[in-house]
Amino acid sequence: MLKTVFNVDSGLSEDAAIRIYRRSALTSGKLDVLKEELALALCDSKFSWKELLLNDDYEVLDAETEGDARSYAVRILWDPLQGL
Repeated sequence: MLKTVFNVDSGLSEDAAIRIYRRSALTSGKLDVLKEELALALCDSKFSWKELLLNDDYEVLDAETEGDARSYAVRILWDPLQGL
């Protein structure tokens, strides 16, 4: 999803990307796995959210700090899955 839907090159608004992400998470049959993987990453202090959001393959966000990147990831990846 980061490489396709949330990638800045996709041209989608953040709201549209989040709607696609939610719909895909619901229909994939892997919602619980996705939530678990995100929860583990959020608990891992060594996990680089900056690298996840900006790397050689795609750019979602060029965050100034690791904290900014983590907060953004929570907003676009974790929060939209709550209540599903």
